Amino acid sequence: MMNSITADDFISFRDFDLNWRFTDPKHNLLPEEDLSEIHPLSRTMSIQLYEQTEKYLGNATLEKSKFQTIESHEITEDHEEVRKWLKEKIINPQTQVAVSWDKTTCAVTTWKIFCKYWDDFCYPSSDDILIWASSEGWILNYCHHEILEFGVLKS
Repeated sequence: MMNSITADDFISFRDFDLNWRFTDPKHNLLPEEDLSEIHPLSRTMSIQLYEQTEKYLGNATLEKSKFQTIESHEITEDHEEVRKWLKEKIINPQTQVAVSWDKTTCAVTTWKIFCKYWDDFCYPSSDDILIWASSEGWILNYCHHEILEFGVLKS
């Protein structure tokens, strides 16, 4: 999926609809070093990736028939505990992951950055997000009801 992304498929961070989550002190002001690892995709590429992955979703949850296993985790006030759960997934921190909020909004970052700032990527009551690495065989789903699902795809 992400192998087909080229430099032309990215947009500037200031043109990213969700840049305020990472650059506005009222929300979170990320260090430049971390911000530089979040790469927003164009509307066209976001649509392409969304269309390739929407088959893995049921009604805001992962489509059970597509996965070998699905592990769910309810979000609590303890954001460090959620971060720990994410890091237990034995994923290389430098793995490039796509984060798709909707059909037209997607960014690429590292697993390390996603885990570090998961609560800036995922907003309760408003976001339904898919996170995946094309070569890894897994998908993480964040449901606005504050549930994370980690699914390992069937072979």
